[in-house]
Amino acid sequence: MKTDGRRRMSAAALGFLVVWMQQEPARAQQPARKPPAPKRQAEAARYITGAEQLYEDLEYERALEQLAQARRLPRSLEEDVRIALLEGLILADMGKRVDARAAFKAGLLLDPEAPLPVNTAPKVELEFEEVRAQVCKQLKLKECKRQENPNKIKQPETSGTPTAKTDPTETPPVEPNPVPPPPPWMPPRVRVGSMSVPTPSVGLLGAGVLAGGIGGFFGLRSRGQLQDARTASYQVDMANHHGGAQSSARTANVLFGAAGVLATGALVTWLLAGDEAVTNKKEVAP
Repeated sequence: MKTDGRRRMSAAALGFLVVWMQQEPARAQQPARKPPAPKRQAEAARYITGAEQLYEDLEYERALEQLAQARRLPRSLEEDVRIALLEGLILADMGKRVDARAAFKAGLLLDPEAPLPVNTAPKVELEFEEVRAQVCKQLKLKECKRQENPNKIKQPETSGTPTAKTDPTETPPVEPNPVPPPPPWMPPRVRVGSMSVPTPSVGLLGAGVLAGGIGGFFGLRSRGQLQDARTASYQVDMANHHGGAQSSARTANVLFGAAGVLATGALVTWLLAGDEAVTNKKEVAP
């Protein structure tokens, strides 16, 4: 019995070996399968690059369409981060602040240390860094090392020591002489003989004298018109001269009152400003 069992097992093993040897040459003749080429992934990268160019050209709607096309293709984690951050920049420039911060957060959750893909305004960059700080706090990261933007133009560093030699014979720049301030258009005081009178007092006094002179003219005119009314032959002429005399007298009274007020104002300003006597000092020869 044991011998028959061993024979059967040997026959089965031999049959399996024969079948395997017949199939192995056919498999060897088949060409080896090549790994799939990353063609579609390269297409996603081209869409992202096109979106970045459209963003710099301020064509935001078309840039968003390019990003939507890139999302439909196979892509790497780095490209997902670029898509999210670029979408945030576009939305920020379009005034959609809440959506922009959400896009920034989506990209930074994938890579908290990712830089912005393109240059942007300092205000948007500051807001991006605020979102980065929030993401680092949410992920409980002690420190997020900020990577430099490869597209950002670096300013040349200036050291304390001069790099170029200066010519000692070169004349230094001449500083312009300071221009003195212009004198005031009206002096604060006016000298009248040995007295120093405030300018407002002189002005008020002059206006008062002028008003008094004009008032005297209208007063004399009123007297003349009243005299004409007395000698008029007709009632109409008498009424006209009498009305003109009243009008001139009223104007003269107003001007006399104004002259009095102006004279009083000149006196008050003079007393309040004080009197500065001007003494002519003679120089004594040694």
